[in-house]
Parts: sequence; C-alpha cells; structure tokens
Amino acid sequence: MNMKPDCLVCLFNQMLRVTKALDCDDISAKKVLDVAALTLAKFDLNQTPPEAAAILYPKISKVLGKEDVYETKKIESTNKAFKLMDLVLEKINKSEDDVDAALRAAVAGNVIDFATEVIFDIEKEIDTIFETEFAIDDKPLFKKRVKDAKTLMVIGDNVGEHVFDKIMMEILFDFNPGLDIYYVTRGKPIINDVTPSDVKAIDIDKIATIVNSGVDTPGFVYERANEETKELFDKVDLILAKGMGNYECMEERKDKRVFFLFKVKCNVVASKVGKRVGDIICMNNGIE
Repeated sequence: MNMKPDCLVCLFNQMLRVTKALDCDDISAKKVLDVAALTLAKFDLNQTPPEAAAILYPKISKVLGKEDVYETKKIESTNKAFKLMDLVLEKINKSEDDVDAALRAAVAGNVIDFATEVIFDIEKEIDTIFETEFAIDDKPLFKKRVKDAKTLMVIGDNVGEHVFDKIMMEILFDFNPGLDIYYVTRGKPIINDVTPSDVKAIDIDKIATIVNSGVDTPGFVYERANEETKELFDKVDLILAKGMGNYECMEERKDKRVFFLFKVKCNVVASKVGKRVGDIICMNNGIE
C-alpha cells in the first residue's frame, strides 16, 4: 500500500510525539522537527508508510543520540498489558469459543501503538472487544485453517500487544497441539515494534520459536527480510500478520495463507479496506 499525502503529515506528527515522549527541550525538539521536515520533503509516494518510517526514524535517533526512542514507553506498555491479563483471561474463560476470544484479545492489544493519528485506550478496548462485531470477519476461516495446519507464522507488531499475542498463541496451541508456531519480530528497534529481546523478556519462546526477521521497517517487507525468514515464510502453512504496518506492507501479496488482524487506526487504511477508523478486521488476503 503506497503512501498518501496524509501519511507525510502523520509521520511529521509522530516526530512531535517522540520529542514529547522523551521530554525534549525546545531546541532539541526543533532539531528533530527540522530534520523530519527536510526528510519528508524528499519522499515520493511510491513506497509504503513503514518503508518511509524506516528512513525517517534512524535520522531522528541520530539527532537524539538514542537508538530505541521508545524504550521506556515499551516497558510501560508491557507492564500495563500484564496488569490487564487477569481481566482478559477471565473474559476468554467465559467465552464459548476460545479461538475467537483469543483473536479478540490479540486485536485489542493492537491499540498499543505510538505511530497512529488516533490513540485508543487499551482498558476500554478490552472492556468492549468481546462483544464487538468485526467489520471484516474471516475468523471462522482462520479457525478452520489453524485446525488443519502444521505450521503457523505470527508476524508481531507492537510491544505490549505481544503480551496478548502470547495468550492467543497458547490458546491456538491448545486448539491444535500439533501446531508449530513461529513468532516473527523486527530486526532492530523501530517505533514501538517488537524485537527479539522484547519477546524473550516475556517467555514467548516457551510457546513459539522466535524469528528475528532482520526487517528494519515497522511492517513486514518480504524483500527486506533475511534468507532464513524468507524460507520460513515460503513454506509455512498459515500466516497471521498483526497490525496495520504489516497490512500496509503485505496487502498486495495475494496469498490465501495470509490473514491480517488489526484495528483500523487511520483514514488512509480505512479507505483502503472500505471500513471506518475504529473498526476491527480479521481478513484473509487470498481467494478461497
């Protein structure tokens, strides 16, 4: 999905949020915004928003002297997610369909995102997600595919969200005990996306094989992945891509193995999928 002019504005606003998250003084903040403006002015629209972010964020990191600009915020997001785990598990246990409930919990976690124009409250999401209708609902097809699959690749998105991904993967494994699950991370810190160290810290490696994709964009770009990840991607039975960034990078790859699970958090993606900001999506990317 190529960028729209709105994406340039979104990226600039992200830079302002970075300066506020790091409590930058006015001079440092202006340096960040100056670099952002000069960088954005050179962009064309023939790239995905995550690919543009991968150019911009390293420049800002260099200005600030901090590789992982959201390091503290990621820790805060993880801690907040853990505090909500009991509530999530209680709602899942009350559900008549564990797989459906697990996917709902995982998409609720998708609101933990520092790169979107609309900010949602995770507690409110969890409070309502189990009664919310999906605007695009391919969960029944995903459930059928999971039951028949031997291998599942889950492409992660944001830190904090990964806590709910772990719950989801545990339930999917209970549903199909023969399932080998691979959890794919980014190759380096970018916005608040998951990296290998983030997922190891919460023991995801006990339920899934952690895969460092080598990808430096806040969305899975196959061409930028390392050879190990490409080979794995090509051979797994089923792929669940979490979050808008992965959708933006992968939606043109029409592949019936791929399912997208995300909350619509910007007008550009809303227009692309034909739904509204705030809608939740579980969508197969192929033709059955």
